[in-house]
Amino acid sequence: MVDTAVTRRIVEEVMEAVMAGAAGSIARHFVPGAMVSQRSNAAMSDAPWFGRMEGEFRLQGEEEARAFFDEMLKRTTYISYDLRGIVCEDDNAASRCDWTRRDEKTGTLITGTTMYWFAFTSDARIRSIETIGSIHSVIPLRKAEKVD
Repeated sequence: MVDTAVTRRIVEEVMEAVMAGAAGSIARHFVPGAMVSQRSNAAMSDAPWFGRMEGEFRLQGEEEARAFFDEMLKRTTYISYDLRGIVCEDDNAASRCDWTRRDEKTGTLITGTTMYWFAFTSDARIRSIETIGSIHSVIPLRKAEKVD
């Protein structure tokens, strides 16, 4: 069984790295063959705003995990985020994060929540992460109107 203090520390490190946009050395926490599954409620028309990488990704080692997170972090940067708690039980953990981001191209402001579920191996390495993101609001940038 995995020590819950260790899993909590790893989840905090991974969550902070992803939300702050600095992957650092989190790739070391993943076992070769780790699965990352990402889903959201973003419609196809939201794709340019959300800049997501949806689907299932099998990471075949630390180098591939590092490349995956580097690419993911290039696509999404957050203005603000609030980690809403971590629950650890046996070899599983869950977390929730509320966030706000601005699309660099259009200035659109997007707010949402992402739920994270982690599964660990007996040696406290991440076997899988499943995420489900929910966009709450998409607020387009208002252009100033000319007054004659």
